[in-house]
Amino acid sequence: MKENILKKLKSLLLNRRREMLEQVAHLEFERDELGQHFIESIDSAQKENLVQLIHKLDERGKEEIEEIELALIKMKSDSYGKCELCGKSISIKRLKVLPATRLCRNCAQKFEEDQTLRKHHLDEIIGDELLDEYRSLNDENSSIGRVKLPDDKSLFDIEEV
Repeated sequence: MKENILKKLKSLLLNRRREMLEQVAHLEFERDELGQHFIESIDSAQKENLVQLIHKLDERGKEEIEEIELALIKMKSDSYGKCELCGKSISIKRLKVLPATRLCRNCAQKFEEDQTLRKHHLDEIIGDELLDEYRSLNDENSSIGRVKLPDDKSLFDIEEV
């Protein structure tokens, strides 16, 4: 990978890490504030939901920081930009959009498909009663993977975009 491209990607990673560190610090402060003060206008269930949401955002921010740190370490060891599954180079275009990515587009797509299939195995645990209500759905009725713009009455597939 060219040195100037690597510098730009490193700069993207460092800027994103700084942003995420600030966001995590802010979220932790907000969570502590909610925990310490009684807010009359928010009932306890709403307060708990808000605290849980802030906690999830905080955890995701910490995970992203770890991903960025790993990408920076890979840059130092000259393994940055190589897919962890197939070993091929990740496209510069993909790295510019997702500088901390660890997988090439093909492997990421396969990984996501595998994850989706694994979620469906939970259907066996749930039982047939719940599944019956989904059996009548077909591709024409499903809005999954389709987007409707606010000022447009037609739907289009996300993959077309």
